[in-house]
Amino acid sequence: MTSLRLIDELTDSSINWKKPIKKIGIDGKGVNRRKQIFNLTNLDKNEVICVFPDLTQIELKKRLMAIDEQLRMAVREVCTDMDSFFVSVVKECFPRARIVTDHFHVIQWAIKLIKDQKLVAQEVKREKFAINQLLMKPAQKLTEDEFRKLKHCFDKVPALKESWKILHQLRKVYWQPDYRKTRHQLRYVIWRCRQSGIWEMNDLANTLTRWFEEILNYYISRTTNAYTEGIHNHFERIKRNHFGIT
Repeated sequence: MTSLRLIDELTDSSINWKKPIKKIGIDGKGVNRRKQIFNLTNLDKNEVICVFPDLTQIELKKRLMAIDEQLRMAVREVCTDMDSFFVSVVKECFPRARIVTDHFHVIQWAIKLIKDQKLVAQEVKREKFAINQLLMKPAQKLTEDEFRKLKHCFDKVPALKESWKILHQLRKVYWQPDYRKTRHQLRYVIWRCRQSGIWEMNDLANTLTRWFEEILNYYISRTTNAYTEGIHNHFERIKRNHFGIT
């Protein structure tokens, strides 16, 4: 049995939802280039509600609309990533819920854009900058040796230093003590992205603007999708440890 065959058998489970839930998580995970699964979780108790097979947006809506209406109307928050695929699904199936953009995905998107910027710089400079792992770490957690590695890169490509500083300012969005200061910090990050003149940072500004309110909704209850991501990682372990990726 291949790993994908096993995952098929583990998905499309019955929906474990008998009582009202205030916070749910929904996310998709690719299991190969053409296929993904959808995980619906109870974030009140960190429990799996259901794992759906590869579905179109219409099919996923249909499955969720089959859930008892009173249960759907009781949902107050849905945490997900910055995938527009889920926006229409959430608004139709859980109309009383606010959408919370998971903070992990916000930071990861910024890091991804800086990595893209770095790849272009490597081609221009004809030099490899091994800083991907360092980008994952907040500035205050870097060692002196790690700072030196970054400085070497930044001396060669000053634009990367500016993007890294913007990333640090984006992290600070999630360190603010209240909603008002968080909103101010996020607006500052968007402004700084625009002022940088860096294509990738302009892309980041567009993304942050599009998801502005959903990002700020994190500060209402600090809901994250970490548990949902953990379920996806479980499927990854099944593929990697027991069957290999096929």
